[in-house]
Formats: sequence, structure tokens, C-alpha cells
Amino acid sequence: MKQGEALYQILPALYRTRDTGDLKKFLDGCGVLLDQFHETLLQRLADAFPDNPADGSRACQDWLLPYFADLLDVRLVSPLVKGRRDEVANAVRWRQGKGTLPVVVEIARAIGQLEVVLQEGWKRVATTPRLNIPLVPSTSHGYDQDCPDSPPSLAARHPGLPAATVDFRCPSGAVATTTANPSAQQSTVDGTTHVWRQASFHGSPCHPESYEDVSRRTVDFRNGDWRAGHHHPHRILLYTTPPAGFFPRNVPTVNWSWPPSEAFLDKIEVTGDGHFTSFRNKTLGTDHFMPVRVRRPIELGQGPATMGLADAHTWRFEGLILEDALELESGRVELFRCAARHVQVHSIDPEKPVIAARSCLILSLRADRGVTLLEYCTVLGRALTEIMFASDSIFLGFIHENHSTDAPPLSGCVRYSRIPENQELGGMSIHEVTRSRPFMFSTQLGRRGCGVLHPATPRSILVGAEDGGEMGAFHDDHLSLLAEAVVEKLKDHLPVGLDAVVIPDMRLLRMPG
Repeated sequence: MKQGEALYQILPALYRTRDTGDLKKFLDGCGVLLDQFHETLLQRLADAFPDNPADGSRACQDWLLPYFADLLDVRLVSPLVKGRRDEVANAVRWRQGKGTLPVVVEIARAIGQLEVVLQEGWKRVATTPRLNIPLVPSTSHGYDQDCPDSPPSLAARHPGLPAATVDFRCPSGAVATTTANPSAQQSTVDGTTHVWRQASFHGSPCHPESYEDVSRRTVDFRNGDWRAGHHHPHRILLYTTPPAGFFPRNVPTVNWSWPPSEAFLDKIEVTGDGHFTSFRNKTLGTDHFMPVRVRRPIELGQGPATMGLADAHTWRFEGLILEDALELESGRVELFRCAARHVQVHSIDPEKPVIAARSCLILSLRADRGVTLLEYCTVLGRALTEIMFASDSIFLGFIHENHSTDAPPLSGCVRYSRIPENQELGGMSIHEVTRSRPFMFSTQLGRRGCGVLHPATPRSILVGAEDGGEMGAFHDDHLSLLAEAVVEKLKDHLPVGLDAVVIPDMRLLRMPG
């Protein structure tokens, strides 16, 4: 209850019944000042604690984190505010556990929001067997019973033996188990916890180079990165799931309807006036943001597509997945943090944008007679527009004027972006543009990792944005910087000489159990 309403309610009923409204307005004015005092005191209390509140309550202001870091001598590296809070809050405990594997896993989860499966490089290196060294019982490795001492063919399967030659008689990989197993590991992927263990340590790997591969090799002296230098005693291997991007599991789905249905309004907030309508995902801007998939074609702005008419309406979509085509006969469309299959606007306007998008993943777009404005966007297919203005974006397909010709746009500017190698410029001007080929986990709209940049992508795209971040739809999420931040942080929490390597592994999406 607001303070003004509280003041009014504590008055005797005699004064409330005689009130013509002026007394209530006076107390509301007093209550505004009291509310501001109350909010200031609450924020001041929150500013004394730099951690992430577990109950979702008020947190300290972001600009205070560097001052907390200076007090504790913490080097902040996470690109995420939530990660920087964890860096400060756990600084002392992480230093106390420096060099231990649980701290390494916790740093990966806190700094990069990554769920990892950890392997030590020295266990992946072939070594010379030595006699008279006792072996740890097989049951300690998760086996149901100890391996027999004879015959030799069965004794060779003991998981503690430093064998380097794989045994093709049995497959090696991850299998489901229970928490009672001494070698059980727990991994949480997309909110689902899997309990598993490694089976047949000396067997033939079913999925080489994944987290299930524990075979031994000779030392790899190359510098460690996501694809090389893994078999080295000075490596810590962190296998992680590729980012989901706009398409995580269990995305809620609604059907498009206008006027909106009750199920639609349960997930999406609709606001606006006579000239503007907004469709906003209710979880957008929260710590638990989840895109909402909107099915069925969206057709709006029915009427003449002529500049200056009264029905030139602006339609804004935020935090949504538009599974089918979005088409406007007239008006303008604005997209923010959306994934869209096809966006088409028939409005005629050579001055103001008829399509404006920020932080969006778009399969194709079309504005034959208008201006398109893109910022931090990834366009997987063709972009047809008369005038193109784009910044910090990635174009996998060509930019053309319209569907009937391959001519480039008549005017516009593309800056700090990636365009195809054979893209003609026409009337467009360019600034700090690269034509290097990006690599993505998927380019199929609707699949996990669609539009997410792979570590193999050239640095000119990974750090090619104007502010030094990545180009494309996930610039604000810093997806390509999370792994680098984890590696950088672990330099302060690993013994001298050990290096961490973050390896994206699609097999983690198919964990047993």
C-alpha cells in the first residue's frame, strides 16, 4: 500500500466521510515524498551487499560493483552484471579453494552462466605402466564388481590401468546411474538434472572429442583452444552446452489472434493508443526471460499503403518468436529481441523506417518501397529494401532492392557489419565492414543455437562491433565473450602453468538419464 493511501486510512472515519477529495489529494502528495524516502532507504540497504539476492529482492546498483571489487582486490571479467556480482560475493571463498575442481566448475557457472563437464588433461595423456603399483578397486570407478585378475583379456579392462590402446570389444561412453554410485556425476542442462557415469574407460569412444571420450593420447603441444591441444597435462577441459539463443527447450506457445485471446494476454502484454500498439513478452527484462512462440501468420494494417494516411500505425513486438510471416499492408513495424521468419511491409516512405529492428534474428525481410533500420541483427536470408541502414549486424544473404532485380539498394549505410563476399554496394556506403564468413551452431530457424556464433568464427566478427563486442542478434547477451571471460578468470584461480579450455559439445544435449 502506498504511503498516501496509508495516511488516509489511519484518519478517523469522520474526516474521510466529510472529505470532498481535497484531503485525499493532499495526503497523496505527502505520501509521494514518504514513498521516495522509503525507496531510498531500501536501496541504501541493498547497496551494502554486492551479491545476487537469492529471493529475487532488490540488489545493489551496478555502478557500485567496481568499488566493491577494489576493496577485495577482485579483477572483474564477466560481461554479465549477474556474473560480476558473483565475482565480488565469492571472492574470498574462491581464493580459499584456489586450484580445486569444485571452484573451477563454480566459476564457470557464475562467470559465464555455463554448465560444464570437467576433465583433467593429465588423465587424457598416455603414460608408461609401472609394476607393483596397487590399483584402486573397480567399484570405486562405478563398476558393479571388481575386474578379475585372470584371464589377461578380462584383467586388461580394469579402469585404473593406464592403457592407451582402445579396446574395440566394448564401447565407451556415458550411461545413466544413481547418486549412490561412487563415480556418479550430476549435470544440469536446460533445467534438467542428469545423473551419469563413465562406462568402459578403455573402450572405443562412441563419440570422439566429446565429454564422453576419455581415451588417452600422446601429448599435444599445440596451444589449447576449443578444438586442439586437449591432450596435455597442463590443460583443464571444460565441455559446455552451446547457447540456445532464441530457441531453448520448453518455449511457451500461443496462437496469434486479433483481438487477442485470453491465452494470448496471459503471456503477452498488449498496450497502445490510436497510433501505436505494443506486444511485449511479460518475462522480458527479468532474470527468467523466456521467449514466447507466436504461431499463425500475422496480418496487420489492412488498407491502402500510401504515405501520410491516418491508418499509418506503428506495431511493436518485443521478446517473441514469430513462427510465421508478419505482413503489414500499411504502417510500420518495430522489433526488439525477436526471432522472425519473414517480415514484409508494403508502406511507402523513403525517409522514416518502415522496418526497425534491434537485437533480432530474421530469416528474411522485405520493404520494397521503404527504409529498413537494423541494429545488432542477424539476417539469415535475403533482405529486400529500397534503403538500408544497418549497424553491428550480420547478413548471410544478399541485400537487394526488390525481388524482381538483383540490384543493391538505392541508398543507405552499413557500418561495423558483415556482408556477403560478392555483395554489390550500389548506393550504399560502408564503414568498417567485413566480408569474412561467420560460423554458427545452426542457420535453421527454430533449431537450438540458430544464429549463435561458433568459436570458429573470425575475430573480425566476434569482436567486430563498434564497442568491441560481437556482431549480430546476440550482441547484448555477450554469448561469444562468456567462454573467454571464464578462461580469463581461471587464470587467477588455477595453479601456475595450468590453462583452461572451454569446448562446446552438442553431446551434452543428449545426456543419459
